Amino acid sequence: MARERYLLDVGEDTIHTGVIELKTRKDKFKNWWHYNKRILLFSAIAAALVISWIVSVVTRVDPDYTVGLITSFSLPTEVREELESYLVPYCDDRNGDGKVKVTVNNYVFGDKSTTQDYQLLQAAYTRFAGDASLGSCMIYIHDEEGVKALGSVLEGFFMYNDGTPMPDGAMDIENASRPWEDYVGLRDFTASGNELNNWTPKVVEELCKRLSVSIRTTDGAVEKDEKLTEYHKDSVKLLERLEKGEKAGTETAE
Repeated sequence: MARERYLLDVGEDTIHTGVIELKTRKDKFKNWWHYNKRILLFSAIAAALVISWIVSVVTRVDPDYTVGLITSFSLPTEVREELESYLVPYCDDRNGDGKVKVTVNNYVFGDKSTTQDYQLLQAAYTRFAGDASLGSCMIYIHDEEGVKALGSVLEGFFMYNDGTPMPDGAMDIENASRPWEDYVGLRDFTASGNELNNWTPKVVEELCKRLSVSIRTTDGAVEKDEKLTEYHKDSVKLLERLEKGEKAGTETAE
């Protein structure tokens, strides 16, 4: 009853005097901005990401060669990039863009960090399987522990040293690989990694001596794809140049 007495004879306009009235364009803009600024902010961020992706795609230089590195240790980024640059003079410009680019993909199997962390191990398997299915790598550099950790995945995967494909189920990888030292073009490679203090040029040199080099078999997906077949042939020629230490002499990618 008290409430009715307080409001007795009070008009409708007086009761609603607290309602905000947007009289000017400036007021209307402030109100619109208040309710839409988050949407605009998120839209701006999304647009920036899309533009960044487009720029990266347009300016990206596709690799002429991708080398797979199957090891029981994770190669520091600095060492991997040094190896990529080191291999460039031995490679030819396969995609005809006037530049030569080499990418080294490191698949880590068998070290303590990956065996103890299932997610890291699974990620390495996924990356290896994905690149293998696409035929991204024809040349693989590996150590004994990394190969053992992959196990049956590599059955029949490489080509024998005499040029014949390994049959399905075969795991005599020692007959389908050659030591790093057999390649004159690889002997002088060394680098220093800043990520770990013990990655000195001497350590890198000693680790490289434990590595072997193999080339993928032509059986399966490779022989069924004309582009992959040409890629395989070019990779064989690359290994021949590395064996002799003969550089291709093409322009390097920036």
